[in-house]
Amino acid sequence: MDRIDTLRLFVSVAELGSFTKAAEKEGMTPGAASKQITALETRLQARLLERTTRSVRLTDAGEALLERIRPWLSEFELIEDGFAEEGAAPVGVLRISAPVDFGARILMPVVADYMRKWPGVDVRLSMADRMVDLVDEGFDLAVRIGQLTDSSLIARKLAPACMSLVASPAFLEKAGPLNSPADLSALDCIIDRNKPAAQLWKFTKDGETIEAKVNGRITLNGATAAIEAAAQGLGIACSPSWSARQALADGRVVPVLPDWSPDHRDLWAVFPSNRYLAQRVRLFVDHLAERFKDGL
Repeated sequence: MDRIDTLRLFVSVAELGSFTKAAEKEGMTPGAASKQITALETRLQARLLERTTRSVRLTDAGEALLERIRPWLSEFELIEDGFAEEGAAPVGVLRISAPVDFGARILMPVVADYMRKWPGVDVRLSMADRMVDLVDEGFDLAVRIGQLTDSSLIARKLAPACMSLVASPAFLEKAGPLNSPADLSALDCIIDRNKPAAQLWKFTKDGETIEAKVNGRITLNGATAAIEAAAQGLGIACSPSWSARQALADGRVVPVLPDWSPDHRDLWAVFPSNRYLAQRVRLFVDHLAERFKDGL
């Protein structure tokens, strides 16, 4: 391992707070990673990290080194990556985080197309319905749906993620006519805990906005499950349009209050602001943007 690779390893250990995670990211064993950092400390004649059985933290010398080398190393890697773009296809491991339903149903074909186009890139796709910490958990980027709150991330908006209000024909026949979102409060609605403000649904029509406080007999988590619950007659679901598309086409569910638009969210690609955007990451973000340019 040359000196630049050792500095890269040091930055990974500092960012991830773990020799094990940093070693996995850099493709080596934790023991080898520890030896490289020890050699760096010997060469600099300074202790850079305080190690315990459970954690790793920077010393004052380590903080000073990280502050000085991170901008330089990022710039070097941008230059290096630029030459790689001119001379070779992208290589390496791309670590992606995505929501479970969206990742399995919508993102997987996009990832497959990317991998066919760039066979030198391996993908580690982790699907979870929680907000992962990209830096601490070692992800290159995340695909997220919703409103972004973490200002430390760089984000690229990919497409609106429109919502659909649906129910089974049998449920609507029993419920009777609905004239306004306000009518939803008297009916069983399907509560999806993955949605922010899961029981407060917002709708707009001709500049008018109505918020409906909803309740229901079933609470679950996940857009696919919510649509299936609606198809089974358990209530009205307000879920992403992509999740309802097939059930609508099959007639298992039908639109509810079609003149009112449920409050939509957005689809984003996000990545840490303190890292250069590697070629394989940038190409994947461009691939996402191209795939979703016409919406979900």
